[in-house]
Formats: sequence, C-alpha cells, structure tokens
Amino acid sequence: MTVADADWWRARLTDEEDVLWSGRPDQGFFPLQYGWVYKVFLLALAVLWLVSPWMLESVREFWKLTSVTLLLTFTLWADQFVRSQRVYVVTSQDAWTLNKKLKSKALKIDRFLSFTTGRRAVVFNRHPFFRFDHLSDPSAAFSALLQAQEASK
Repeated sequence: MTVADADWWRARLTDEEDVLWSGRPDQGFFPLQYGWVYKVFLLALAVLWLVSPWMLESVREFWKLTSVTLLLTFTLWADQFVRSQRVYVVTSQDAWTLNKKLKSKALKIDRFLSFTTGRRAVVFNRHPFFRFDHLSDPSAAFSALLQAQEASK
C-alpha cells in the first residue's frame, strides 16, 4: 500500500480542520473483541462437519449445513473488509468515521458532546450508531476528543 493509498481520507476533510488524531480498527481476520465467539463457532462447525456423515440423513440437511458454513464465511469476510476500509479521525471541529467505499459519518464536537472510553472503543453517549470500535488504544482517541472539546469552548 502506497502512502497515497493510506491517506485517501485526508482529501475528504476541509482545510480549516486540524487533524488531532487518526486511527484504524484492528485489521486482523477476527476482531479481538468478538474473536473468541467466532473461534468457538468455527470449532463447533468443524466438529459438525466431521460427524455429518453419521448425523445427516438427507441431502436437505447437508445443504443446510453448507449454507450455514457459507454464511459464516461471508460474514467473517464482510466484517474484515468493512474494518479494512474504515478510518477514525478526530479533528479540531468534528469526529469522523470515514469509509472508503461506504457512507461516512461526522459528529460535531462541542461542549455538550458526551463520550466515554470502553474496552477497545470510544462510545458517544446519545449517539448509539456512532462509535470508534476495535481500537488498540482508545485512550489516545479519548484524549484527542477532550482536546477538541476544550478548544471548542
């Protein structure tokens, strides 16, 4: 990936905005927050495939198992793809969730904006569909948000 490809999101910001922090969600195949759930489900699915010749009695049951396997594979790929196309940015005026291929979201930073840091996430209270998820260091984003909020007063 070239530098121009890594900074595609900078063109979406205005010149008046100073970038205080930018970060990306974890890029692994399994997000760390839910990774154990995926791994347990994959193990159960593998065991089901191993015992399927003795358990499945019809072709219809085989296709159900195949459909569940394909659905899980697509879900894992789609989740990883969406995370790979996302960048979180805190500017002097806004908090951004920028997506390369999907719709981006912005949230105005003012003194009334309430946010907390959780385990691997920054949660914006009263904005349930806007959050910075799967962060390796949510405290850096939190401190940048505090800095932007102090500057807006």
